[in-house]
Amino acid sequence: MKLPKSVTICEVGTRDGFQIEPEFIPTEQKIEVVDRLSATGMPRIEVTSFVSPKAIPALRDAEAVMAGITRRPGTRYSALVPNDKGAVRAVDAGVDDIHTVVSASESHNIANVNMTIAESLAKLEAAAQVAHRANKAVYAGISCTFGCPFEGDVPLAQLESVVRRLVGFGAKGIGLADTTGMANPAQVARVVEHLMPRFPGVEWTLHTHDTRAMAIPNILAAMELGVTHIDASIGGLGGCPFAPGASGNVCTEDLVHCLGAMGVETGIDLDALIEASKRVQAIVGRALPGQIVKAGKWTRRYPLPDGVRERIPARA
Repeated sequence: MKLPKSVTICEVGTRDGFQIEPEFIPTEQKIEVVDRLSATGMPRIEVTSFVSPKAIPALRDAEAVMAGITRRPGTRYSALVPNDKGAVRAVDAGVDDIHTVVSASESHNIANVNMTIAESLAKLEAAAQVAHRANKAVYAGISCTFGCPFEGDVPLAQLESVVRRLVGFGAKGIGLADTTGMANPAQVARVVEHLMPRFPGVEWTLHTHDTRAMAIPNILAAMELGVTHIDASIGGLGGCPFAPGASGNVCTEDLVHCLGAMGVETGIDLDALIEASKRVQAIVGRALPGQIVKAGKWTRRYPLPDGVRERIPARA
């Protein structure tokens, strides 16, 4: 496999994960999790979202969380915003970067934010203008890049049109999101190979959900083509409330473990990350989908059963 020597992971669990938890996560616990993630060496964290509390009450404490975290040099702290009002709040709260999102599917976009793609893009362009005035980089995610739970396949021409509009209003990076886990590695390769040459200089991110256990294979397919930015969620938290069948994002510690085993650098302390995942499980009060927390790292060894050692032939 022709993989890059290193990748940059953006942790999205405290936004993408906490936003759909049935019970409100107390502000001080959100801050604790962000600080634990920072301490692992996580290079990027999407901390929260500046949306209407009526739309996502679970993140109604966005300002308090941003004010309470301990910022580690080397970590960039971002937030998702839906419009210019959210961007103003995010800038005032001191985020390093602004994240936005629109769907490649009309039906999903309407179900998600009650707007057409064109209406969403107008809102996001206004948000980008706020960000640029504040010298904040804009990263734009595209939901349902690889398929819509309502419409099925999303034509490449339609996807390319959305990318072109986002790049046109100054998005530094584009996130390709497999919102409901419909993608496969061959499809990911086709999409990446189509888009990358048409938009040189764009920072591409893959945002995967592990609904059908395809997240890591899809990430590896994108990495082979030069994608070096990946979103992941601690413990595999997450999902999309407006995409039937969506489950959690790719698990951060599972991904870091996989990449580390293959010699790909992330700059993240896996042992500290595993401990952070255990703490998140305690906070949400249930087991999460991540496997490394259960199985341990691939370097884990077990004692031999009684009588086995004596029967092992001596090496010459």
